Amino acid sequence: MKSYKKTIRIFEKLGDKSTRKLSELKESFKDKKELQEILKKGNPTIYEMFTKNFSPIKLTLTVVKPGSVHGEFYLTKGHVHKKKTPEFYILLEGKGKLLIQKQSEVKVIELKKGEIALIPEGYAHRLINTGIKELKVLTIYHEDSKPDYHIKFKRRFFK
Repeated sequence: MKSYKKTIRIFEKLGDKSTRKLSELKESFKDKKELQEILKKGNPTIYEMFTKNFSPIKLTLTVVKPGSVHGEFYLTKGHVHKKKTPEFYILLEGKGKLLIQKQSEVKVIELKKGEIALIPEGYAHRLINTGIKELKVLTIYHEDSKPDYHIKFKRRFFK
C-alpha cells in the first residue's frame, strides 16, 4: 500500500487550518442528551481541515478524529455546493465512508485508500470516520463552489 505521509505533512504544515468542534455539530448527532453531557466536560475537536488554494482549484486535507456520540460515529458537517460543481475525495489514511444524497437518493461509498470518489454536481456530502484512527481524506474542488451547510442528511452511522 502506498504511503501518503509526505503529502499529509505538507498540508498540515502549509495549509490554512480550520477546526470544527463538537459544539458546531450539535444538529448532526441524534442523541442530544449525550451530546450535552460530553459538552459539559469539554468541547472536543471533531475534525480539522488544511486548505491550499491553487486558483481556481482548492485542495483540502480533512482529518476526522475517531470517536462517537452515544455510538454515532464522528463525521463532518456536510454540505452541498451552491454553484453546481463536482468534488473529488481521495482516502489517504484511516477507514471511513462518504455519504452523498440528492433529494430522496442516498448513496454510501466505502472509501478505499488511494481511489478517487466523485461527488457529482448537486449532491450533498459528508465524511464519516468508522475506524479507530484518524480518517484523512484529500478533497479537490473549485474555489467558487460555495458550500451550503443547511442540509438534513437522511442516514446515520453507528458502531
